[in-house]
Amino acid sequence: MSTYNTTGLSKTDWLCLSLLSGIGPSRLSRLYTYLSQLDHPEPTDDAETLSLFATETSTATISHDLLTALKWPDITACQAMEYFSNGTLSKEQETKRDESLAWLEDANHHLVLQEDEHYPKALKEISVAPAFLYVEGNPDGLAFPKIGIVGARKCSRYGRDATFQFAEQLSARGICVVSGGAMGIDTAAHQGALYSKTTPTIAVMGTGLFHRYPHHNREMFEEILEQDGALISEYPLSTSPRPHLFPPRNRIISGLSMGVLVSEASVKSGSLISASYAIQQNREVFALPGRLTDPKSEGCHQLLRQGATLVRHVDDIFAECSALSSVPLLKSSASASKDNTRSQSTNRHLAVDSSPILVSNQLRALPESTSENAKAVIAMMEQEAQPMDFDALIRQSKMDAGLMMQVLMELELYGCVENREGLYCRC
Repeated sequence: MSTYNTTGLSKTDWLCLSLLSGIGPSRLSRLYTYLSQLDHPEPTDDAETLSLFATETSTATISHDLLTALKWPDITACQAMEYFSNGTLSKEQETKRDESLAWLEDANHHLVLQEDEHYPKALKEISVAPAFLYVEGNPDGLAFPKIGIVGARKCSRYGRDATFQFAEQLSARGICVVSGGAMGIDTAAHQGALYSKTTPTIAVMGTGLFHRYPHHNREMFEEILEQDGALISEYPLSTSPRPHLFPPRNRIISGLSMGVLVSEASVKSGSLISASYAIQQNREVFALPGRLTDPKSEGCHQLLRQGATLVRHVDDIFAECSALSSVPLLKSSASASKDNTRSQSTNRHLAVDSSPILVSNQLRALPESTSENAKAVIAMMEQEAQPMDFDALIRQSKMDAGLMMQVLMELELYGCVENREGLYCRC
């Protein structure tokens, strides 16, 4: 962690700076940009150290006035200068530093600075590029051509099915699907890519990597890692979920990607923030059309009126992103034999091209004998369009626990609902 780079700071220095009071990604980014444009002498001491400033020349490089000129708060600038001078951190900051350094000892845990080989070139080009990324998993996945997929957390079944199939087909053709790991459309995007078992998928977290949020997706996050994908974040590892942290991570989803597909979004959806970032970053914006009467599609229709590309199948995405056309088709990790790789790849390619229209998975119809309470619960689940736990079903339906257990047992016997580790899903 003591390796120095063009900024003159070691990775440990950047790690410690990110723990200061009042700091944030934009302030770290401004300092990184400023320092990387300066000429720094090669350090002669390779010993492990927490302080950058070992010489009078380097001491003059950064000052309190410089940090405040870069719009750092006074308290943050003072803490930074105390750290630079004496390696001093508060007890809480020292604890977080030590936890982070211990985390980085794992071979699958990385801190990737802008100039590192794994840092995506496209991400460097955005206006507030993260100074560094925490990466859990295989950083090689960052080198794949990428398409971002975003959308509503409370999505419709149509939106979820369409997203799943787009992600599966993109992954089958060697494209890394990037999303935010949230419920709804994000989950469908990652699951579709995972189902393909071909190309890694990347989840950009709005929390520190100690907190895999939402908790319902913890198994999916593990599967992303098992299939050589990655969880990435610009926030310190111990950062807990906070509402204001999620919108800024959308610029990373779009910044990593050649284009962003908005699958389903209302007019006030946070997904439109991703589309806005994509436009600012000169990325392609794609939108999936929905029913005219569906509020969940109003945001997509608004994007289409503003010039986004309407997509009916993955070929529409490839047509707009010409660089994707040269991506070689990858062999599925589920393939058992090397001898038939060519025929499998050819068949998969033909299957993708020959099924341009997305077909929604059919739901099992309710028998005529279904009770009114069961019908009410099914209608509620279809409206929510995402798995629900027992407590959520009770809160939404206002049924008592005993009655809800009877209803769920009835629906499971009919094969209309499945219990998947505590989450009830319409099927």
